[in-house]
Amino acid sequence: MHTVFLNLLCLGLLFTPGTTLAQVVIPNEQIPYENTEYCLTNINSEPQHVFYDADEDALYENYTFREIFFGGTDNITCPAFVSLRLLTPDLTDVERSVFCLSYDEEQDTMVGFSEGTRSAYLLCKEPSVPLCDRVNATKEEALAVVGLGAGATAGASAATTAAGITAVTHSSGAVILTGSSGYIAGTLGTVGSGLLAALTAPATLIAGAVSVVAVGGAVYVCRPDE
Repeated sequence: MHTVFLNLLCLGLLFTPGTTLAQVVIPNEQIPYENTEYCLTNINSEPQHVFYDADEDALYENYTFREIFFGGTDNITCPAFVSLRLLTPDLTDVERSVFCLSYDEEQDTMVGFSEGTRSAYLLCKEPSVPLCDRVNATKEEALAVVGLGAGATAGASAATTAAGITAVTHSSGAVILTGSSGYIAGTLGTVGSGLLAALTAPATLIAGAVSVVAVGGAVYVCRPDE
């Protein structure tokens, strides 16, 4: 919990004090009520009560007029960028630009994030996208993924690094490998235990095609949600 609090504090975002599991209880004097606004988001059907800086430049760089005009839903009043920050607390705003939000309309909740093209609400444009999870990877593993993307220009694929694997770089600096988990694990060769475990997990192998995203020293494995 303390790690979550510190990450959100660095981002200028804090949970409101409370007693539910979805909230971090902190002293009132630590909450920047001045110049902040309250909103509600919902992640995996769990309410999240948030204070955020409504005047922050980065917010409006990712806050479209469509979202401002039409507003939110019953369960989500936060700007989408606030929700994305909560889901990716270890990334900078530039680094997280490679990701989009996955939204369950029936449950009115964010269910995670993926690598992909964003809508005006920062939602993934594809109706069904692989959800991404950060893996327990080392810096060396992240560099190994980045090494496979060497030679790719922003938004373009590099030469296929191995049968069935492509590498693409993103304007955020992220390198994205796409292919079967087995091919990617085999191509990385001496990949560390964290990423290897994620790529060879039963659920990942069943998923077939996966994406591995290295950004900001972190590694994410994105696979279809069962």
